[in-house]
Amino acid sequence: MAHYGDLLGALAYHEARGNAAWSASGVNDPQRTAALVRASAALDGIYGGRFAGHKAGGRSQALAWPRSGAFDHCAGEDISNDEIPQEVINAAYELALAELQRPGSSSPTVTPGRLVKRQKVEGIEREFFGPGDGVSGSSDGMRPVLMAVEDALRCVLEPAGGGSVDLLRV
Repeated sequence: MAHYGDLLGALAYHEARGNAAWSASGVNDPQRTAALVRASAALDGIYGGRFAGHKAGGRSQALAWPRSGAFDHCAGEDISNDEIPQEVINAAYELALAELQRPGSSSPTVTPGRLVKRQKVEGIEREFFGPGDGVSGSSDGMRPVLMAVEDALRCVLEPAGGGSVDLLRV
């Protein structure tokens, strides 16, 4: 199975950040590889529609990257059609850590429906809200968001509504 990055790169990434869970005793390379595979698939599923361009290798290419027509919004330059940006690899490493700790956490099974807005214990009063109340009922709106992944990908994603993006560095 295909995945972004490699085990040595993931180890260096997590060691630099003090993420001891990646190299904890009892965790083996097949588990780490499986976490990278799940994380890479989840990245493509969650963010693939916001990656500019198209797969460089066509439909037979297993993952969304490398891509033709991709753009780095932070650097203001095109991304080579044979490159997997480090941002994507780092995002895979971040999501793989979450997957290693809780397999399946990046693509949970959800049952769309009404969400509880208010609940009283005594008197048993419950109030629900859903799409009619301006809350998204889509499964994408129910996916967990790992901000480290969002941060890693921000330069290589197209804006959610299309158009251009202005990034301000502080």
